[in-house]
Amino acid sequence: MPTLQGLPQELLELIFLYSMNPSLPRASPDLGRKLSSSTVIMDFVMRSFFYTLNHTSKFNKDPPVPISDALLQSELLTCRFFDYAFFLRYVGKTHDALIKLRGKPWETVKVEDARAFEGLWPFKFAKIEHLGFAEGFHIPDKLLHGPWTTDKASLLYVLVSLSGEIDWDNGLAGETAREGMKEAIREENEHAVAALAVLLGIAKAITTDMILEAAQHSLHNENILRHVLFNAQILYADTPWDTLDFHDSSLWAWADTHIDDRGEIFKDMLRDAETFRLDFYRDGETDWTKIVPFPYSGAKFDTRTRFDRFNRELLAMLYKNHGRRIATGGRRARSVPRGMLRHLTPSEF
Repeated sequence: MPTLQGLPQELLELIFLYSMNPSLPRASPDLGRKLSSSTVIMDFVMRSFFYTLNHTSKFNKDPPVPISDALLQSELLTCRFFDYAFFLRYVGKTHDALIKLRGKPWETVKVEDARAFEGLWPFKFAKIEHLGFAEGFHIPDKLLHGPWTTDKASLLYVLVSLSGEIDWDNGLAGETAREGMKEAIREENEHAVAALAVLLGIAKAITTDMILEAAQHSLHNENILRHVLFNAQILYADTPWDTLDFHDSSLWAWADTHIDDRGEIFKDMLRDAETFRLDFYRDGETDWTKIVPFPYSGAKFDTRTRFDRFNRELLAMLYKNHGRRIATGGRRARSVPRGMLRHLTPSEF
């Protein structure tokens, strides 16, 4: 009887690409070798991401109907080949494929390529709509812990910007992310902290201990503390006291041991975070380059604006919907940050 191993290479590759089953190359070492060329891998990823979208719908007025599979994409992201260098090659491949798909009538319309990711400014790469990441894809465990390299933290940061999530229901991803945050704080990897603070903030999983550890490391890099506190305040009103408490004695005791301006600044930050008033950027930071940008900067939420009632509701809605869907219609009851309850008069409700 003929076997898969005995098929011609070209036929075996066609079967793999039409079946779209990532388990096939794992069936045997021989199949793995035959189906692991860079060309085959890129073709499989293109079919799993890019070609799941109707890239001409914007121009021919057809309704976009994505057919992307979040489970398949999540599985591919766990593979060893899917690192930051591969992601950038994929972005370049989608750039060329999109230009080819559009044809001459639209060849003058600019298509962003991998250069949009230089410097990791979300307002640049958030405009790229042709990458095909499915709603609800999971960030792999391999990116949720240290040791933190530049490329590893960069890929995590980008995937969070593309609305990637942690799979809290299966496996140990949540616990891995918690430990990864502590490692990122100790290693002072700001991109990793910025990304994990969003993932943990969405799940109301930023703890008092994380705040304290970030404060202790703020002597070297205060931005670490700013990222953690900014994300901790957003859903603070719904977070259990035993998970996060801005009035915890350990936090204020640490501040009291630093009688210089640093201790007072930390206390002011805690007060602002308690009432959901801790802005991402400080007064005078007009170039916005002193801190790693908030991953959801741009169309979803602009951190350059100061907080008002609308911005607070928008950001809270963004987190409650896992950074994907923001529905604004209809009047909503004003949400009151937990720490403000003791300060509000009846007329403010």
